[in-house]
Amino acid sequence: MAEIRKSAQEVEIDHLLAEEFCCDRDFARRFLDACGSDDDVFHVEEAIAEPSLGGEGFGDLLVTGTGRDGMRRALLVENKIGAAAGHRQAERYSDHADRMRAEGWAVETVLVAPASYRGERDAFDLSADLEAVSDAMRNPDDRRLAWRRGIIARALQKKATGGVRIPDAAVHALKKAYLAHMAELCARRGEPFAFPALAAEYYDGDSWVWRIRHADLREGIELRHRLWTTLKDPAGAVDLIVRDPSDAERHLFREEPPEGATHAPFSKGRGDLVSIRLPEMRAADGFDPAIGDAAFEAMVELTKWYLDARI
Repeated sequence: MAEIRKSAQEVEIDHLLAEEFCCDRDFARRFLDACGSDDDVFHVEEAIAEPSLGGEGFGDLLVTGTGRDGMRRALLVENKIGAAAGHRQAERYSDHADRMRAEGWAVETVLVAPASYRGERDAFDLSADLEAVSDAMRNPDDRRLAWRRGIIARALQKKATGGVRIPDAAVHALKKAYLAHMAELCARRGEPFAFPALAAEYYDGDSWVWRIRHADLREGIELRHRLWTTLKDPAGAVDLIVRDPSDAERHLFREEPPEGATHAPFSKGRGDLVSIRLPEMRAADGFDPAIGDAAFEAMVELTKWYLDARI
């Protein structure tokens, strides 16, 4: 008898995601956004469930297509629900990704798992919570969308007996208060910032407010507020990000950042960012209006710095 190497629910999710990648042209962008990826340009051509890992067993999903500037791009995805990490699992994915890179592919290994799952997250290039992947699914037929999301919901419910983390009410309250405060500041100060809408649920560790736009900034330039950065370093930061910078923009960000700001590459060198450090703001302590004010001032300062350069 052949060895059963994974659950029927995991196989079902493999094929569900393969169909999403192939049939919804915008799913790849939303999926990468759920992963926290800086580069969401991916035009999918094929998605293969249970691909061979070059003689080292099988993966769960291989998605191939083209990325920025027509480069050959691929995602090598491991879907995990409840089982512990397999033998050398992340290493086998990484080894196969290296073989593909040697053939000219831009490859990222991705772990998709419930929000509570830790396992080998740090050993993959990217990771996404299964709950966020479910939210990224779209369908004009509400009944079909409910059916498809139900596949993931049932898998999460089954895992719940093993301790899947429920949505974090404290993080949700923090984000709700934050967005209300920023909306009030925009109205009072007359600054045309646009913040992301409040999500229905947030999970522990959701520390970014991202894709903040300003009406006077060109497409491809946005801000983000990292409410906290790492456990070891109690700090937050506001970043101004430029994607695909011109030579003049690249020089500005790298050589002439605002006083007190720091520069860093973005999206593996395909962009640049300047960052202003702030005190951290964690859900356990609740929303801090003073830090919210400081973040808003940092956004105004970074925006004005870029606009005054008149590039």
